[in-house]
Amino acid sequence: MSITAPELRCDHAGSGARSRALTLLRLPLLAGALLLTACPLPLATVIPPSAVSATTRYSSPKYSDPAEWLCRPDLPASRCRADLGATEIRPDHSRAPAPHVAAASTKVDCFYVYPTVDLDAVPGNHTDFSDLGPMTNATLAQAARFSEVCDVYVPLYRQITIGTYIFPGARREQRLEIAFSDIADAFAHYLGQHNRGRKIALIGHSQGAEMVVRLLQRFFDHDPALRERLLIAMAIGGRVDVPKGKLVGGTFESVPVCSTPDELGCVIAYRTYRAGGKVSTALGAPPAGSESACVNPASIDRNERHALSRTYFPVTGRSGGALAGIEGVTTPFVLFRDLYASQCLDGPEGTRYLGITTAAGEAGPLDLEDARLNTALGLHVLDLQLPQGDLIDLVKRRAAALP
Repeated sequence: MSITAPELRCDHAGSGARSRALTLLRLPLLAGALLLTACPLPLATVIPPSAVSATTRYSSPKYSDPAEWLCRPDLPASRCRADLGATEIRPDHSRAPAPHVAAASTKVDCFYVYPTVDLDAVPGNHTDFSDLGPMTNATLAQAARFSEVCDVYVPLYRQITIGTYIFPGARREQRLEIAFSDIADAFAHYLGQHNRGRKIALIGHSQGAEMVVRLLQRFFDHDPALRERLLIAMAIGGRVDVPKGKLVGGTFESVPVCSTPDELGCVIAYRTYRAGGKVSTALGAPPAGSESACVNPASIDRNERHALSRTYFPVTGRSGGALAGIEGVTTPFVLFRDLYASQCLDGPEGTRYLGITTAAGEAGPLDLEDARLNTALGLHVLDLQLPQGDLIDLVKRRAAALP
């Protein structure tokens, strides 16, 4: 059998089909060929060391340009101002409108980093931003709704393509550093030009969670003044490890994993799987003596199996295509209240995960065993969708307690 490598394209625009990318990643021979034909390494963005501090009025040459932001509250064309209206579908199958209303004023900023949306199988960094559709769709599904409780900031960045994950660790790290150099520059610019002493919620999913982890390590872990500004961090669907039985240590030296509903300056981290389903260690098991952090957004202090207050699904895309009973819905989202439940559970080799079931134990509109959703990473594409209302409430509750 002969295998022909795809045409090498280094101005990645996220146009590769997910199925094609995942199929290619399963072919070892082709993976080896792609490693040899990976795109040239772009230059990293360099910021002065002083820009890491909250006291520096740093202005980024790149992120001073409004076009480098997908969402920013001062921009008239901020893409987070799209229609986020939902149709609530009730247990008796009746429907009711659930409009989204952004807060007129807030006390908190939310800095969000979107997940991997460039599905090109060729290893490289995303450099073509002529099509912002994939970034926008992810942001509207995952972060824009937080405008109920905070001002939302979303920078564009040269993320790694999905094909880059076949790289050996050191070479993949080079690409991730390029991606993070953009996020660090954007965050330093935000601190210097927009924050003005406000509390910060960091939110990221998947590759975005990796970027949030690096932001915490570089900006917050060794800076008590910045940790005072950290309302909460959400590194969802990424990797955060802690020593067994501990809340701090491992991935972070000073930033703890959240353990109470009102705690400030802590991290929410988890990966979702169907409760009792197969849990993969494909991303690597925690080191000996450690475990992966899992914080149940619906029951932080007790970790009881608890209903998730508000689950929002987009009616299009991967999750929408797997939903039953949404025929005729004309809003971009559907809302289910108290339909799913979550609890942190033990998996293999120290891997803890957020186990998802339907709250009543009956089949819901989303088949949790659907092969379109259950990949080696479990319910990864729904990490932020399932407990979205609870995550918003975590920010809201903390913001309400601020002076």
